Amino acid sequence: MGAKRILELYENDEFKPIIIQGDHGYGKSSYANRLISEVYSNGDGRPCWDKTLFETHVGFHPKHVLKLWMRKHDRDKCFHWDDAGLWLHSLDFQDPFVKEVGKYMQVVRTDWACVIFTAISKEDISSKIRGLRNAIVVDITKDGAGKSHPNRRTANAYIERKTWKGHGYKDHQWQDTFDSHVPNKFYSWYNPIRNKYSEMAKHRMKRKLSEHKDFIQDQANY
Repeated sequence: MGAKRILELYENDEFKPIIIQGDHGYGKSSYANRLISEVYSNGDGRPCWDKTLFETHVGFHPKHVLKLWMRKHDRDKCFHWDDAGLWLHSLDFQDPFVKEVGKYMQVVRTDWACVIFTAISKEDISSKIRGLRNAIVVDITKDGAGKSHPNRRTANAYIERKTWKGHGYKDHQWQDTFDSHVPNKFYSWYNPIRNKYSEMAKHRMKRKLSEHKDFIQDQANY
C-alpha cells in the first residue's frame, strides 16, 4: 500500500515526505528500501532489488545525498535518506545546512514525489521537514512477529491532523506487513555501507570533542 501511495503522488504531480520511525533494529531502513524496490518494480509486479537502483535512490551522508540530488534533472518517484535523524536532527535547527534542507522542501516537488526519512523518532527530524503540511508518519512495530515469523513487521502510516477545536488525531493512511530481512544479493551490498554509519558518527563526536574548550582543558587528566 505504501508503494501505491508513492506512485499516486508521482502520477498526480504531488509531493509528501514520509518519516519512518521505530526502535533500533525494528526494520525502518528495510521498509524504506522495500518501498523503493516496489515503486521501481520491473513491470511484472516483482520488486526491483538491483543495486544500481539503490545507488541513485538511497543516501546517508549529506554530501552524497546532495551529489545524487544535483544529478537529477527530471522529476522522479522517491528517494530514501537513510538514518536522516543524524544529519537533520531537531537540535541542530540553527545549523545552516539543516536550514537549507528545510527551505529546499518548499520546492522539492520539482525533483521528487516523495522523500523518505528514517529516524528513531519523528521528533528527531527538524520541524521544517516533519512539520510540512500533511507529512506522512510511519510507525514500525513487531506486531505480528512470533516464533514462526520472527522477522515479521508492521508499518502503520498516518497523517497528524487537528479537529476544528484543535484536538489532535491520527488520520490512518495504510498498513503494510513485511519481512524485515531483505534479499541476500541486496544485503551483501547494503550492509557494508550501513556499517560505516556508526564510524562516521563517532568521527563526528571526536571532531566536536576536539573543538570543545572545556573538554580540551580536561584532556590532560585522561
